Amino acid sequence: MKTAAPVRTFIPYEIDHQKAILAAYTCTPLVKIQVSQLTPGAKVEGTTIAELGAGNRPIDMLVYEKDGKHFISWPTASRGVMKLNAENLESYKPITAHTEATGVPYETIAALKDVQHLKKYDDARAAAARHGRSMDLRTIALP
Repeated sequence: MKTAAPVRTFIPYEIDHQKAILAAYTCTPLVKIQVSQLTPGAKVEGTTIAELGAGNRPIDMLVYEKDGKHFISWPTASRGVMKLNAENLESYKPITAHTEATGVPYETIAALKDVQHLKKYDDARAAAARHGRSMDLRTIALP
């Protein structure tokens, strides 16, 4: 699937024993890009593995492990914090046509509204910055 939207946030992540970049675009497709393709001057095409809904904007990304499983969470502009199980990302088929939310399953963490930044604090917690009428910075349990 092609998009003219810019990458808003990205993280390094290993998929099927290969280094990759997971990039979230402005209109929230989640794309994997093989690091081995990143060479000077090369035109690189990623593979869309999830469409997380139009009218949304990813803000930040966080990779973490909880209960022996890997997860990726990211705050978004209009849907709160989204979370997906990052196990077996190689098993999802590429999305090649415009579609509604599909691909890698995700959930929205309803309790985490207005989060603008999410960073790992320790093995059990994240630092979350909320922007509403005022700034609120606190540690929260990893979702």
